[in-house]
Amino acid sequence: MGTGIVDVSYQAFDECRTRIRAASKEFDLDFILKDSQAKPPAELTDAKLFGKLDGAAQLAAKVDATWTGIRVELDSGQIKLESVERALNDVETNLRTADKAAGA
Repeated sequence: MGTGIVDVSYQAFDECRTRIRAASKEFDLDFILKDSQAKPPAELTDAKLFGKLDGAAQLAAKVDATWTGIRVELDSGQIKLESVERALNDVETNLRTADKAAGA
């Protein structure tokens, strides 16, 4: 526990940052699919994959848009969690600085 201006547990900050860091890694597509036979496409979907299906090109485009959306959402979640981790670090740093300035 802190003994300065505000009674705070710096260990709690560290534990919270550690958990947030671990959670942010779970937003990685490779991590999510690690135990799966499914793999994200390495390139754009070829419409030929759907044979002579009417609308094959549009279907391929929708598949690609879906994978793009998945990546964007996962990246966004990861970025937000990393931002929270940095913010916790900033709060802890500011509390320590205030304690030091107050002579605690």
